[in-house]
Amino acid sequence: MAPLFAAKVKSALSGDTLLLTTVRPPPLGQVPAERTFSLAYVTAPRLRRDEGDEPFAFQSREHLRLQLVGQIVQCEILYTIPTTNREYGVVYLPNKISVNEQLISAGTVRVRQATAKDLAEPNELLDKYHSLEAAAKESAIGLWAPKIDSYARFYDVPAGFVDKYKGQQIDAIVERIINGDRALVRFILPDQHVQVPLLIAGIRAPRSASTADASTEPGEPLGDAAKYYVEARLLQRNVKVDVVGTSNQGVLVGIVLHPAGNIAEKLLETGLAHVSDWQSNLLGAANMSKLRAAEQSAKIKGINLWQGRVSAAPTAKAAGGVETDKPFTATVARVISADTLSLRTKAGDEKIVQLASIRGPRQADAKQASYVNAAREFVRKKAIGKHVKVVILHTRAKSEQFEERDMATVELVNGSIDLASLLVDNGYASVIRHRKDQVEDRSPIWDELMEKEEAAIKGKKGIHSGVALPAERIVNASESHARASAFLPSLARQKRVPAIVEYVNSGSRLRLLLPRENARIKFILAGISTPRVAATNPGAAVSGPEKSEPFGEEAQDFTSRRLLQRDVEIDVTHADRSGGFFGLLHVPGSKDTFAKTLLEEGLARLDEYSAQEAAVLAQFRSAEEAAQAAKKNIWKDDKGKAKADVVVPVAAEGAAKKTKEYLNVVVTNVETDGSFSYVVLDDSIGRLTTLSNTLTAQPPAPLSTRPHNNDLVAYPIPGTKSLGRFRVTHFDNVRKQASLTSIDFGLNVSSAPLANLRTLPSQFSSTLSGVPALAKTAKLSLVKWPEFQEDYLDYAVNYFYDIVLSTPDALLSAGKEPQKLVAVLDGSTADGASLTTLFEVTDIDKSINTKLAEAGCVYVPTDKVLRRGVERAYVGSKELGDLRRAIEEAKRERKGIWEYGDVTPDEE
Repeated sequence: MAPLFAAKVKSALSGDTLLLTTVRPPPLGQVPAERTFSLAYVTAPRLRRDEGDEPFAFQSREHLRLQLVGQIVQCEILYTIPTTNREYGVVYLPNKISVNEQLISAGTVRVRQATAKDLAEPNELLDKYHSLEAAAKESAIGLWAPKIDSYARFYDVPAGFVDKYKGQQIDAIVERIINGDRALVRFILPDQHVQVPLLIAGIRAPRSASTADASTEPGEPLGDAAKYYVEARLLQRNVKVDVVGTSNQGVLVGIVLHPAGNIAEKLLETGLAHVSDWQSNLLGAANMSKLRAAEQSAKIKGINLWQGRVSAAPTAKAAGGVETDKPFTATVARVISADTLSLRTKAGDEKIVQLASIRGPRQADAKQASYVNAAREFVRKKAIGKHVKVVILHTRAKSEQFEERDMATVELVNGSIDLASLLVDNGYASVIRHRKDQVEDRSPIWDELMEKEEAAIKGKKGIHSGVALPAERIVNASESHARASAFLPSLARQKRVPAIVEYVNSGSRLRLLLPRENARIKFILAGISTPRVAATNPGAAVSGPEKSEPFGEEAQDFTSRRLLQRDVEIDVTHADRSGGFFGLLHVPGSKDTFAKTLLEEGLARLDEYSAQEAAVLAQFRSAEEAAQAAKKNIWKDDKGKAKADVVVPVAAEGAAKKTKEYLNVVVTNVETDGSFSYVVLDDSIGRLTTLSNTLTAQPPAPLSTRPHNNDLVAYPIPGTKSLGRFRVTHFDNVRKQASLTSIDFGLNVSSAPLANLRTLPSQFSSTLSGVPALAKTAKLSLVKWPEFQEDYLDYAVNYFYDIVLSTPDALLSAGKEPQKLVAVLDGSTADGASLTTLFEVTDIDKSINTKLAEAGCVYVPTDKVLRRGVERAYVGSKELGDLRRAIEEAKRERKGIWEYGDVTPDEE
């Protein structure tokens, strides 16, 4: 008996021939040795591409494949054919059962005809094989059966194949691994087999070495390792294939699902492939996010393709010193173009950012030029003046074509809407196909953007419609005195003409676009004059002096911050000989004209002539006198009585007839429904700062296990560089992310990665640290937000947000001053939230609750409703009467929620 050798079956080439490899896998990067081994004295039907398969050839091969592929067997060589150097023998299973005999008995192979040598020399093994074959024939099994199932076999993709089977999981056999990302696959369909190359969806693996005409083309580094990794798991295995499309060359692209999962994800996790961006449209954002997560895992580990490429470099600084990948909130101050915004940070600085991974319409592109203004206006309406969450991904270096620019994602705070996604979805932007070396520029939702662009193309939206927008015909109504005189009668007859502020020339001189009239005008605020500023714009309404007058730039900046690119309304009173229009300007939500606001801020002087023309002389004079008395801005060095410091009373009077609690507070969070969190200003703030500094200087260890609801953890406080105390409200086991709430600031974090959570030592807890949980939840007393009108609710809450909010950084940093308020605690709701009346320290005579009512942001429930709640004691009170009068005034002036009349819900 010849000696046995052990081997692992790599594949079954036919019903009687195996491809064997070494039992132990080789080191990474090396390919295991292979040898072809045929079963002695038997022959199976041939699998032939050109002439067609012989009957039962596939079934014969399948019987051997399903039994042996991936198994370790013992092989005995009986003889070798010198001409082919092919080894023939017997294959034994671990239990010493002969595979040769099993196949003969199952009728999947024939015993070959006896040769003259066989007849001359006794051969017990051959005699046994003939005996087993005779029994199979008598049983009419296998290839001896009276009828053998047949099938059609195709080597090209049939017409309509993708449309018919897209989205379905098709049974298939992986016949050959061509490369780490490409295989030859046999699709098993009813009555037909389709054997074609298939690209494994979503990945690109290094090219492996290829052999042709006895010459070897060297592969890329780790190419052979990637191929071997896939071979070891997929070759001649049964898989499911979800066909998602075809490549530009017509090669099928599909998701290959092994029982252990998606092979593409496994290959990426091992660092033997890259994510293939061009297939994003085929796979969709959900599938691509899984692949990117797998690739990121390998990058973090620095294995294989990523070995030596990943470094724990410190967080980069974007232009202006803002850390990349660190979210911060800002206000959209100006829309430069559809994809470029000027943002105003909490500190008051302006920062220009460009939306990552998209490109708005370009004037140089004839197919897109007509959409340049439409796209910019779309963004202006959605974003101007809104609070946004910004994450700077990368700072693009200055080049000959582009200036230095921060590439960022920008998300509207109220609604969590990503601006880039919104633009692409509506056909107002295209998605950039990044180069391989531009990974840092790519938006984290790039795959979602690609998906939305594909939908916009199919829907023929915007720039993908193939239809140009009509050219804008905007008349310059201020071109001359004659042109202005022609427009004046119509504008003067109208009240509250809608306008958009395009440019601010000075504190009181603007350039406005009147959409309804298709006209552009120079507009001067009637009744005031502001200090002049140096001319910086060739198209300015007036030529300014070489040097700005005192407080000229401050007045211009104040007007720009409040009005630039905002929707306003104007009442035109008269025009001057240069074509400029005079009148009153109203900001939605404000009861006062903007000119009066400038007077109150001490940034303008009364112009009695034009004020009398506009019939506002008396109120403007009062506003100016108040600013003079307070020595504000331009009146700083003038003689006058400064406004006295506000003294908060220790008790309040009112119809409630009960002692009220007055607290100095800071509002740290405002929710989208108008509820808020506040912190009382007492000595606990100093202890909290010390606690936070200690946590930050000596960060606790990361969590080793998943947290449970209500667990306290340490996590970075949004908008700061400090660690804080957070309570876990939910944990997503699939995404490994937690939802958190700050116990000290009331801030909510919706998706905190498990890797960023840290244990909170017991000495920092609210019970042992001496610093109790400082955040207290509250709602405004006696008023309700317009939940029934989403647009007005968004505006109203933003208005409230601007008045009251302070960032945690203002409390934790000695160099910053928070917005201090006075809170009157009027009671509490059933869920424990405080019912409060808020006052600004600088205006203790009128509550913020009342100011919201005056601006048309809130309404007051009926007495019947109030009597059912904790606020019943206020029915008939002065506070309630003041609120109701403010509401009636807002209704008459059709402010905010009263724009179209009384729309409050019927209350029982």
